[in-house]
Amino acid sequence: MKLSEKLSGIIFRLFSLPDIQTFKESNPETALKRSLNLLDPTALASIRVFVKSNHTQSGGFTDKAGKPDLYYTLFGFYLAEALELDELFPTMRKYVEREIIQGNIKGVHLHCAAILSVRLGITAFPPGYFRKKIRKSLSMQSKRQPAYSVFLNLLSSWYLSDYAGIFLTGRKLRKLNGNSSLPAPVTAALLVLQKSFNKPVSELEKNLMAFYSAHGGFKATKAAPVPDLLSTAVALYALGFAGYDLRIIKPDCLNYTDSLFLDGGFGSNPLDPDPDIEYTFYGLLALGSLT
Repeated sequence: MKLSEKLSGIIFRLFSLPDIQTFKESNPETALKRSLNLLDPTALASIRVFVKSNHTQSGGFTDKAGKPDLYYTLFGFYLAEALELDELFPTMRKYVEREIIQGNIKGVHLHCAAILSVRLGITAFPPGYFRKKIRKSLSMQSKRQPAYSVFLNLLSSWYLSDYAGIFLTGRKLRKLNGNSSLPAPVTAALLVLQKSFNKPVSELEKNLMAFYSAHGGFKATKAAPVPDLLSTAVALYALGFAGYDLRIIKPDCLNYTDSLFLDGGFGSNPLDPDPDIEYTFYGLLALGSLT
């Protein structure tokens, strides 16, 4: 590495260090591990069986159609790590490496591949391989939901130890709009971003709580007929991340999350109770955010 590159890395790290520390102390993995303290041995055993049943011989985790997918594999990895299912990692590593070699990974799958590559220790594709790709994706962020795109960049940059990427993410944050018309998951992403970069959060907390249902869950939109587990989990995680007092809604949220537990996994909402890997991740994330 050239001296100028080293100096640039040091400068960006100094700018980004407080933000990295915030995320390090309250990242999703920490919440998942905390959730295990709320589970009795029987429930914990059934979740382990469920996670293993969704892990294919190819090494990837399955989507709702039963096909291995990088997006679902990221959720599966987080769950396997929290549950200490280390025996799943070797084939998972091979699956992710094959997917990267095949190329043409973009969008959310690029972020999944980057995080999985780092966390699984895939040496053929070190962090430097993804840094430029992730920064490029930041410059071409989605116009439809830019806050979500910027959040994905923060998440990936943190795992890649890309301090320049984190710094650039903070600059993008200045242009984001946190109005009350955003869906709950996007508002939650923006709340985490604002807190990570030490920006005001009270208005976003108020906007996010407007999605709360008296039945213990959060709706994706205010017009949605029922709450869903994804919106509930990310809302609780974001509010907890920002330091919001969740004690008043905690009992109802625990009951709501528990009501979606079935056969070792979690379903998305009362109208779609079939569990899958993605919503099992969100179930544990919700529980961990409430502990």
